[in-house]
Amino acid sequence: MEDKLDLYFTALRNFSRLFMQNVVDDGKSIKSDLRLSQVRAITAFKDKNCFSMKELAHNMGVNLPTMTMMINGLIKDGIAERDRDESDRRKVMVCLTDRGKKIKAKFLTQRRKTAQSIFSSLNHSDKEDLLNCLRGACRILEKTFKKRNSRSGK
Repeated sequence: MEDKLDLYFTALRNFSRLFMQNVVDDGKSIKSDLRLSQVRAITAFKDKNCFSMKELAHNMGVNLPTMTMMINGLIKDGIAERDRDESDRRKVMVCLTDRGKKIKAKFLTQRRKTAQSIFSSLNHSDKEDLLNCLRGACRILEKTFKKRNSRSGK
């Protein structure tokens, strides 16, 4: 069972890494010298420009110490800034700076261009196979998570 789990984790990690690395490589034209980990951290901001550290860690699927290290790099490079939540001083909010917002927008545009380039080079059969595999993986994971959550009362 452990060997199979390692194969699944490796396949998921490789898919994500390959795609993101291509986006970063294709995005050299956006004049950004961001490392892959910084790009991944920026993607944790999803559809908003401010999140709590806990929300960012959840969005990334990493633990809080890992997210803290990633955010520290973004702060050091002037891409994000930390602030205390005025309504709850214990809560740390992280917001993209104006520079961070511009980089995020450029990255999202580049990600779309890279995906279009990749998918336009696939033949119809490969596109269908890839789509079916991704849909199947999501369906299986959703079903598994629903079962697990219903058993734990979440």
